[in-house]
Amino acid sequence: MKIMIVGLGLIGGSMALALSGYPDAELYGVDSDEWTRFEALGRNAVRAAWPSSEEAPIGDMDVIVLCLHPQSAAEFVKAHASRIREGALLTDVCGVKKPLHEAVLALPDRKFTYLGGHPMAGRERGSFANATADLFRGSHYILTPDETVPEDAVKLMKRLVTFMGCADIVYATPEEHDERIAYTSQLMHVMALALCDQHLLFESQGFEGGSFRGATRVAALDPKLWTELFWANKDTLADLTDELIGKLTEYSALLRGDDRDALLERLTASSDRKKAFDRRRSDAPSQTPLFT
Repeated sequence: MKIMIVGLGLIGGSMALALSGYPDAELYGVDSDEWTRFEALGRNAVRAAWPSSEEAPIGDMDVIVLCLHPQSAAEFVKAHASRIREGALLTDVCGVKKPLHEAVLALPDRKFTYLGGHPMAGRERGSFANATADLFRGSHYILTPDETVPEDAVKLMKRLVTFMGCADIVYATPEEHDERIAYTSQLMHVMALALCDQHLLFESQGFEGGSFRGATRVAALDPKLWTELFWANKDTLADLTDELIGKLTEYSALLRGDDRDALLERLTASSDRKKAFDRRRSDAPSQTPLFT
């Protein structure tokens, strides 16, 4: 089985390293950065690497993994769909599914299978230099199959994900994925950025503990990437941001009021919701554990 990873950054590079040794698999790569290609070859992450998709033998591949920004992934499909062989599997790791999913749906007479994916793993620093074979260990892997995806394609992705070390697979539609990711990931970045915009940031060195470091960890982001992710999901993210502002306003009103018992009641209710979430998460049958 020939697998081509288009984009050998943190996620793509880690995927190549994590799939090393997968039975009967040959791994290939595409990346415009010369150093990345040489390093990927030097670390035996791939057998061969090309500087562009135009030069790469896309038609020879059984599986193509797009480790690109969402719009770039959509542009790949528009430019190279005719070169993907019949029966091949195209998947991706995009943090927002809408651009690529719409591009695939718009293709006339598509002969390959598209199965969207998203590993819930990463680091603050990107690039192949920070790629590791264990990046995905213990992580969720989201798949977004629709009615056109054959069972064999899902089974293949499950085998690949298992080999990479992911803890489980979570299934969703592309629309559900983008809504949930707006809440669990994008809104967290908005919060982290907003905290770093507050006036006490630089005066608070030496006062920060684990909670502050955790809350602001993702603020040191790639602005171009996250602008694209936010913009592709902007309506949902704006709605959730407005909802969060409303919740914060309620807390502000409680703190400015004179009813301490009301504050205790609110803190207790929110704490109980978190505890209930943790219990449900540990018991959720929909996550389909792949190993224990």
